[in-house]
Parts: sequence; C-alpha cells; structure tokens
Amino acid sequence: MDWRLKVGRQAVLARLPFGHGLRRAKRKLFGYQPNLSNLRSTVEAWTQMRQGLERSGGSIDGATVLEIGTGWFPTIPTLQCLQGAKRVYMSDLNVHLDDVSFAATLAFLRRTFPDDARLGAIRSRADLPLTYLAPFDVSALPDGSIDLVTSRTVLEHIPPDELLELFKALRPKLSARGRMVHLVDHSDHLEHSDKSITKINFLTWPARKHAWVNRLTREGENRLRHHEYPALFADAGYRVTLQEHMVHEPTRQLAKSLPLQPHYAAMTAEQLATMASMYVLEP
Repeated sequence: MDWRLKVGRQAVLARLPFGHGLRRAKRKLFGYQPNLSNLRSTVEAWTQMRQGLERSGGSIDGATVLEIGTGWFPTIPTLQCLQGAKRVYMSDLNVHLDDVSFAATLAFLRRTFPDDARLGAIRSRADLPLTYLAPFDVSALPDGSIDLVTSRTVLEHIPPDELLELFKALRPKLSARGRMVHLVDHSDHLEHSDKSITKINFLTWPARKHAWVNRLTREGENRLRHHEYPALFADAGYRVTLQEHMVHEPTRQLAKSLPLQPHYAAMTAEQLATMASMYVLEP
C-alpha cells in the first residue's frame, strides 16, 4: 500500500467516534486473526531479550515485570509468566488487549510450543499472574516494586522529551535488582507496507512534514538513531550495560545518495542504516 494512502487511512481510523469500542465489538463478533509472522518474530525477540538480560547478570526468575506497550497480543508477557516471572504488569496508553486477542495469543503459543502442557491448562488471563494497566499511569506503581522493564518496538514511537520523562519516572520504581531490556526498530515503519520507499525515507522529511504525518497517524516515530539513545538513557539516570545493533547493508550503501535533512546528513552511513537495537540498562 502506498504510504500516503496508509497515512490517510490511519488518520481516518484514529478520528472515528467510538473507534476503539467499534473495533472491540467487531473482534467479539468475528474474531481476530493475528499476523502470525509478527507473533513469531515477537517470540524470537523475547528470546534475544532474555539472553541479553542473562548476559548482563539479570534473570526473569521471580521477577516483577513491567512491559511498556503490550498492544493486542500479550505474547511476551505470557512467555515471561511461563518462564518464572512472579507478576507481569502489561501497559498501554489506550485499551487494546481483550479476551478475544488474548485467546488468539494463547492459540498461537499452543501451536508454537505443543509440548508445553502448561499452555493447555490456561483458560483466561486470570490463570496467569498478569495485570493490565491501561491507560497506564507510572505513578500508580509503588517505588521499588519493579525488577524488570521490557519493551519491543515501542520506544521509537515515543517523542524524545516524553521518553526522557517516562524513564525518569520509572527510575524510582525499580528494585535493587532492577534492569531494563528494550528492542528498538529504527526503520521508517511506513516502508513495512510500501516497498517503493527506503527504510530511512522519513529522514529526508523536514521536521514540519514529519510532525504533520505524526499528528495524522497518532502513532508516528521519533526518528532517533541507535547511537542517540544512550545519551537519553544517561540523562534519565541509567547506564547501558549491553547493546547490540543490526546494520541493513543495502541501506548503508544507499544512505549518502539520499536528500537527507541536515541533522541526518551529518551522520555516518552505518549510523543511518542501523535498523534494530537492543539495550540492557541499569540505574
């Protein structure tokens, strides 16, 4: 789909009266088939995150976890419960998760892990130590109560100033063993459905155009690159104990031939072409 059509469609859907309620009603009547490839990649992402956590001296075992931006399908929180988390707080700014999408997640996990008998015994969210916080208010969490904060492809959707404030607010909520693990997708998400544009097409836009698209879709991206996040984390009171990143070679080859905005034109081709990152943080 042409990215302009997608932006227009998202703008209309975001402004429909009672839009969230209508979508929930549709799911209850007709079900909701998830994107299976996205769920499979989510399982792989959590495996990467868990391994990074363990390499940094952390563990999911007995942890109280907060997931930022759970969305419709709580794949990672469910796996965290099965792998030893004591309690998992799922969170969203708006309510997305419901019984229909949880059932779809559970069905997917049963197919993916057919030998795990525990999945067969789960009938609802009440069978797992899960709590859904939506709309999420960080101040509702007791100080020192969270051992692990995780997110997958969420931080890139939060404006830098709001991200800084969120991480500052989370700092006192962490326990003595507290850590964070975040996966970030630095690509232009409009490219995911429109392959006629590059993975860094949005870096060619003036700030005004980028802000306009973000206002229309209400789920835009902050355009921060991989190497820019650590300074923000440091300003919020964290140090990076482990980081990994993936460079997309075709984008690296193409980067310097694009009409980039000045801020990005000053970066190296590798900085521009880094498409995915994992950060493990400690206070």
